[in-house]
Amino acid sequence: SDYAYPMEAASDGIGEALQALAGLAVQRDGRELSLTAASTLATLERTGPRRVTDLAVAESVTQPSMTAVITQLQHLGLAERRRDPADGRVVLVAITPAGRRHLTATRRAGASVFTALVDKLPEQDAAALSAAVPALRRLRQLADASRQPR
Repeated sequence: SDYAYPMEAASDGIGEALQALAGLAVQRDGRELSLTAASTLATLERTGPRRVTDLAVAESVTQPSMTAVITQLQHLGLAERRRDPADGRVVLVAITPAGRRHLTATRRAGASVFTALVDKLPEQDAAALSAAVPALRRLRQLADASRQPR
């Protein structure tokens, strides 16, 4: 049947609201990096050095596309290629300190967009969002876990 259970309807509403807000953060982004490049940098920060093939799978792009992304990140000084200490034939991609600073600055800028909007909300709405923060963090952990290599 097409009857949506109340929790499913709530999930749909939450999903739509989060999708709309994600768009806000993306529009604001200075966009010197593609979404794939920014996501790749965040993956490298979270997981440590990775093979290009692993990154391509994690970001759902072809290996040649990922190679181009890594080359762009390298030219910007945000990532570097290095030999795997365990196997010198293997090349790993790692985030650089400049890459970490870039992610921090991008996240702060994105957060400030939301902070300014939350400041305009009625106190009751701001309190509801504050109460949802732990659940939103768990949502992020679920998203991260689903992107880990199997």
